[in-house]
Amino acid sequence: MTVSDLVSAVKQYDMTLTALETAVTTHPSPQQVMDVLIARDEVYAARTAKTQTDKESLMMVISLDERLKKQGELITKLVKLADWRAIVHPPAEAWWWFLEPPINQWDKFDWLWSIGSVTLITASLSLVVDISSRFLTGVPDTLGAFTITTQSVLTLLAAGGALTKTGQETIERLLISLNIPKHFQNEVKFGFALLLFLCLFSFRFSLPKIATFYYNQGEQDYKANRLASAQSNYSRAIKLNPDDLKTHHRLGQLYERLQDFDRAHAEYQIAVYGDFGKGYNNLARLYILDKKYTAAIALLTEAQKVTKDSQDKELKYGLLKNLGWALLEQKVYVEAENNLREAINLASDSAPAYCLMAQIRERQNDKKNALLEWEKCLAFATEYNADEYAWVHMAKRCLQAQQCLETKKGDD
Repeated sequence: MTVSDLVSAVKQYDMTLTALETAVTTHPSPQQVMDVLIARDEVYAARTAKTQTDKESLMMVISLDERLKKQGELITKLVKLADWRAIVHPPAEAWWWFLEPPINQWDKFDWLWSIGSVTLITASLSLVVDISSRFLTGVPDTLGAFTITTQSVLTLLAAGGALTKTGQETIERLLISLNIPKHFQNEVKFGFALLLFLCLFSFRFSLPKIATFYYNQGEQDYKANRLASAQSNYSRAIKLNPDDLKTHHRLGQLYERLQDFDRAHAEYQIAVYGDFGKGYNNLARLYILDKKYTAAIALLTEAQKVTKDSQDKELKYGLLKNLGWALLEQKVYVEAENNLREAINLASDSAPAYCLMAQIRERQNDKKNALLEWEKCLAFATEYNADEYAWVHMAKRCLQAQQCLETKKGDD
């Protein structure tokens, strides 16, 4: 090639590059980029094949190359040079086919934002697993299904956008469509990952409030005798908030009502571990029914220490009544009577203490006072639980026997 060929190639290079620069405000096309790169190839070919030195053309090429480098960001936005290189196979010296956008000062922190995004997404996935496992008790209800689906989809989208090539490309295209500069894209991704993590973290620590909702639903079901539904709601509440001793205790009562004493014992035991007073009381009652009187007395004595500052009269009545009952079964009548008297002082219109007091009098052969206690036992009996039912039956039998005895004396 001659010097004139080089001059011609440089002029073509200048013309195509000027056209690209001018089109910046009017949406340049990939075709204009291709024209510039091919023109630069022609300059390279002319420079390689020329036999004479042309300083003016050389200076012109240097100037044009500087202008081309400044268009690196625009070119890399318009086209994928990697795909073009796969077709053209330019030599390594053809740097214009390997253009990269200029390095922004923010780009130096991209590695930090990327690590932060991956860390947050990993933590978010762990939260999703934890939260979902808590809602997956039996068949998820509408709230549980919606919660699991929503958080899982959001987290998987975030994970796909950060951890897969396809996801990264999709996110980048979305950010470009939103006019987010490339040097801020990693920061935006980190912001989204942080927002997702904070939402999941906040939701995770709001689970006790959702557990309260399920507990209240369970209470409504329990009172309406919808025991299967009550069990499901109590179980969901415990899954969401395992430390809710009140729900453990209530579920224990439900199991006891269903005659599932092993599971009732387990729930009461959890309540006892948390020093929940009613848990002590009901577990001790199961020990008494199982004839483990020593264990019941030890548990009730401990419960009285734990609840000494409690203002719950119903709880204190229950502890005294059950302690009197256990002592009665161990034939420690004086201490049994003392505890039952204290219980009566707290609730003089409650039947169980009178029923147990009547049994003490029966065993002491004090028939007269036994009948008085049986009368009170029968008079105040309102709800017949398993224990009270047996005691009321005993009261009726004893009172009927006394009535027959008095009638016989009158006939004489």
